[in-house]
Amino acid sequence: MNRHFTYNKFGQGNKIKACPVSYHQVNKNLIKAYSGIVLTVLSYTLLTGQYWAMYLISLDFLIRVFAGIKYSPLCNFLTAILKITPLKPVLVNAASKKIAAQVGLIFTFSICLFHLLGFELVSHLFICMFMFAISLDLIFNYCLACKMQSLYLTYFKKP
Repeated sequence: MNRHFTYNKFGQGNKIKACPVSYHQVNKNLIKAYSGIVLTVLSYTLLTGQYWAMYLISLDFLIRVFAGIKYSPLCNFLTAILKITPLKPVLVNAASKKIAAQVGLIFTFSICLFHLLGFELVSHLFICMFMFAISLDLIFNYCLACKMQSLYLTYFKKP
């Protein structure tokens, strides 16, 4: 695989800040638009209690993580929309976005599973946590999944 990790020490102690590095790049505008749609679907699901859109997003995350972003129906739709806008593509490293998509898959599948099992409160809790994480990325450009990976590497996978 073309994925490498860079390890840098920062602050006090032995914390490791790991940023996954890939030779592939993705359009940051595409990922932001995708996140905006996911946030909208999460809000709709939370407010209405209807999960049909959540199941579609879960399926799209599944395709995106296992087949690739170019096979994701939502990403293909958004790519076509972005082509007709005046926005220029902003290319960023794809590895961190892939980790965020994997975490998104875990969240969406957990939400759907808890809904199917009848645990509405737990499902709503996961929706709120996912909305918080996506909002951090959309508003502050702060990737919570990347920070969680750094903590994991610091305390469980020391180089």
